[in-house]
Amino acid sequence: MSLDLDVIFWAVLAGLAFVGELLSVSFFLLFFSIGAVAALVMAFAGLGPVAQAVGFVVASVLSMVVLRPALLNRLSLRGGEQYAGHRGITGASAVVTEPIEAGGKGTVRVGSGEFWTARAMYSGGGIGKGAKVRVLGTDGLTALVEPVETEGEGP
Repeated sequence: MSLDLDVIFWAVLAGLAFVGELLSVSFFLLFFSIGAVAALVMAFAGLGPVAQAVGFVVASVLSMVVLRPALLNRLSLRGGEQYAGHRGITGASAVVTEPIEAGGKGTVRVGSGEFWTARAMYSGGGIGKGAKVRVLGTDGLTALVEPVETEGEGP
């Protein structure tokens, strides 16, 4: 009977810690979830509550010490492309991903991944999907663009 309660306790703790991590995204509760899973495995193996508690603490601390820095480093923007901000995209090349209608707005992909709402700088015709454009400036969070090629322009 004790085995069943131990298994339920560790399973519930692992689930709650994991859900808490998903809601907070702090990379803190995740390691308690890992520790609870380790204790759950120990409960299935028939080890006593003291061994399970020690396994929980050891697995939680070890995973926090070993995995947390690696996860934070992997997810940090230091190694990857950083957000350019509205001033950093001026002069950049972009590709139209949603057509920019004459007098209206569309969407462009700047560099290798930032998507911006865009408006044609000059009130000519629209700019079609796939057209290459240059960012001339920004108006708040809208990129002001001009086509650099005539291919792919809209009607």
